[in-house]
Amino acid sequence: MAAPASARRAQVRRRRRVGLATLFAVVGLVVIGAAWAMRPEAAPAPVSYASQSAVDEAAAAAAASAQEAAKAAKEIEGRTWAVGPYVEEVPKADGIAAGAPVKGLVALTFDDGPGRYTYDVLALLKRHRMKATFFVLGSMAERDPAALRQMADEGHVVAPHSWSHASMVTLSAKDLAAEFDRTNAVIREAVGRVPAIQRPPFGDFDGRTNRWSRAHGMVPILWTVDSNDWQLDDPREVVRNVLEAPTLGPGAIILLHDGGDDRSMTVNALPAIMDGLRKRGLRSVTIPELLRQGPPETIAPGTYAPSTYAEGDTANAG
Repeated sequence: MAAPASARRAQVRRRRRVGLATLFAVVGLVVIGAAWAMRPEAAPAPVSYASQSAVDEAAAAAAASAQEAAKAAKEIEGRTWAVGPYVEEVPKADGIAAGAPVKGLVALTFDDGPGRYTYDVLALLKRHRMKATFFVLGSMAERDPAALRQMADEGHVVAPHSWSHASMVTLSAKDLAAEFDRTNAVIREAVGRVPAIQRPPFGDFDGRTNRWSRAHGMVPILWTVDSNDWQLDDPREVVRNVLEAPTLGPGAIILLHDGGDDRSMTVNALPAIMDGLRKRGLRSVTIPELLRQGPPETIAPGTYAPSTYAEGDTANAG
């Protein structure tokens, strides 16, 4: 049975309302979408040129500061190894026995290393805040270049003492070159430079060897205080040989050994030696620093006779 006409009309009206509502919704979404699509884009954040400039300026200032610091460090390092102008006053045939007697400065020197006692010596020097000069044998330095680097890093100076500890007065010019050129090459490879000093093994020198050294950019360095540590069995004797030496005073160059045979006597004596120096108002510096203080004390050929080692005894001393 068909629905009454009034019911059908009501149903049509409901469908029309739903259709209109749907249409309005769709149109609304379209309008909103179009409006969103047509919105003005947000302006990008402005670049802060002033801020970037400040960063650049700060970076440039830091770079300049680093360069100045590096330059200053290089100059300080250069002074550490430079012997100064007074060496030029030393006659070419002479050696240097001591520095100028000023400022309470002396120089502890160690020969024949590096060896197994070198690191103990370095530790003691660091603890007592004193500097030294290490006259190394090339044959030993080649085995332990790290020891040379530590010496230089801690403010000490590394210098040649020949390759094999041969007495210089027994060698030809060719053999002298072989002994020192090889050693200097090892030093340069380890620490980047070689100072203008050397120590003749056994303290043997004459006018010929001194002139040879000077011609090759090295001034011979001897000593005024001999600890005689290389042949003593009692560290107290080593201490007395240094602190009671009549030649101990400002400018003195003190001979010790960190290489060779058993150097425990040297290690055991070193704290008392440094304490004794300080009580006497003395402080150890490197040989180059000592030489920069004033005209050094020189030693001429013939001041004393060459050692018996120059006649064939190969014991390691001096």
